[in-house]
Amino acid sequence: MASAPVLLTLGYQQRALDEFLGMLVNASVDVLIDVRETAWSHKPGFSKSTLACALEKRGIAYVHARFAGNPKRFRESAESQAECLRLYAEHLDADGTIIEMFDELVGRLLDAGKRVCLTCFERDPDDCHRGVLVERWREGRYGTVLHLGVDRTANGRRRVYPASKRSS
Repeated sequence: MASAPVLLTLGYQQRALDEFLGMLVNASVDVLIDVRETAWSHKPGFSKSTLACALEKRGIAYVHARFAGNPKRFRESAESQAECLRLYAEHLDADGTIIEMFDELVGRLLDAGKRVCLTCFERDPDDCHRGVLVERWREGRYGTVLHLGVDRTANGRRRVYPASKRSS
């Protein structure tokens, strides 16, 4: 019996590009899916084309899933990070096509035996829309979500979600 697929996530906040890439290589990642609405960063090396080039040199494919990004209007209007994440969760619930498209993308890669990792800025998935996104995805699919790089000493935990049954 094959084991349930594992979907990884990794935030690049407070990480140098070399550290970030090393973590992906150490986790045997084949494909990095960037779930930022706009794949641009003030942080050197983390804008779309530069990141894609650095990944390619390490044998990791890059996919920009703009459709799964947290819309700018939520980031600008929210009075707190918690409100921003709530707005994003409501956005996912209101537009089921986002999770459908995400499941199609991730499912195709996982079914092909690829090791897939999502990325966004925030280091802690509890502070990032990718945490909301993967939780909604996991609710309807067999699989496990593992958040890489969550510092145990800072957060007192490492988050691993058990597999759930895929909805019909």
